[in-house]
Amino acid sequence: MDIKKSVKYIVVAGIIGALIFAPASQVIAAVSGEEGPTQEQLQEQARQEELNRITKEFVEEATAPVNQTVAGTKSQVGGFYTAKKVQGVAMAPSADSGAAKESFVKVTDTDKKKSTAAVAVADTVAATLSPNAEVGPCINVQYGKIENGKYAETTSGSKGELNVGIPANYRSDNAKYAIIAVYEKGLFKVYENTSTDPTKITVNVDEAASSNVMYAIVKY
Repeated sequence: MDIKKSVKYIVVAGIIGALIFAPASQVIAAVSGEEGPTQEQLQEQARQEELNRITKEFVEEATAPVNQTVAGTKSQVGGFYTAKKVQGVAMAPSADSGAAKESFVKVTDTDKKKSTAAVAVADTVAATLSPNAEVGPCINVQYGKIENGKYAETTSGSKGELNVGIPANYRSDNAKYAIIAVYEKGLFKVYENTSTDPTKITVNVDEAASSNVMYAIVKY
């Protein structure tokens, strides 16, 4: 399915975060004195049914276990996980992170075209690790929570363990890996990989300096 199209519909409908599936019967008002719906009402019903179909497909894909599982470990934070350039993303907030059942993240792929400034920061920082350092797949994580049916950004729950599956075409024998976190205003921090599993990177991240963070995988 076309994720961009899905997101567009979700934004237009005003249902990012907490998605509400409104029955078509609530959209089409009854018309007094008429035996059936007008052409305009039929078109609105068809539009609403298509919106519900696209929204359902988006939610099913964004909540699929494969997107939020790394080497058998499933993420402990609910949310929309749509990143495809890594082999899953899994989070385990620390006890003092402020995480709660309302915590909700949005995890997406990003690159230098979508996040030009952030990737430029990652490239600069990577060069200080090694002249041969290579910035690989990048993900964008928006930390938030859902309260009373509404989504709000927050850095609570961002501290803890972050696991990212390394794509097979990016793995190298004897290579070291790290994750560069790039926050708003160009702030950054480097986290060294603690995993001995060659298929994943595990880092212990601090509370995010902003609710939106780009995490870049670096090989050196």
